[in-house]
Amino acid sequence: MEPERQEYKGHRIELRAREDEGLRAAQPQREGELEQEELEQEELEQEELELLIDDRPVRYGRLPDGRYALHEYAYDWQGDLIDLAQRFIDYRDKAEEIRREAESGGEA
Repeated sequence: MEPERQEYKGHRIELRAREDEGLRAAQPQREGELEQEELEQEELEQEELELLIDDRPVRYGRLPDGRYALHEYAYDWQGDLIDLAQRFIDYRDKAEEIRREAESGGEA
């Protein structure tokens, strides 16, 4: 799988295959197994993806309905990891803005 990269508000988002694991490909025995094998391989690839923001790994998991949730940002769930990473970046930026405001005595 080719890595998917995107720049978002000055941050680099990357979705790529994990470096520590290789994809396990099995040869189907019958034609009827081919479709099931392709589905299983697609699920395996999704599980083996690594999400990085600014070259730092971001831990995530999947909900029973298939949506993703980030360990550090459990306030939102998405079916697309890139969209979820963008929302996480927005959340971190807003939290940092609020933190700076509080430290400066509430002046904007």
